Amino acid sequence: MQASIALQILPLSNDVNRLTVIEEVIEFLQKQPMKMVVTPFETVLEGEWETLFPILQQAIELAGTQVDNVFANVKINYGKILSIDEKLEKYPAAAD
Repeated sequence: MQASIALQILPLSNDVNRLTVIEEVIEFLQKQPMKMVVTPFETVLEGEWETLFPILQQAIELAGTQVDNVFANVKINYGKILSIDEKLEKYPAAAD
């Protein structure tokens, strides 16, 4: 079944570079077999549920290897979803 997952990783430890942890998670996600869009507040993953759920678990666990406390804000749309392309087709990318 199709799924769309919005993932926001928030490292809560003060003694590490939080942005580095987030960047490592994004780099991991970019290597996975799924459609993905990085936004300023969250990363959106799209694909088959059976593929996405283990990737979600691995991403959270990866962040947990870098810091002693991670908050993961996760939103999941499961079933007949609107694709990322369908959601964004009316909204052209903003100019730099």
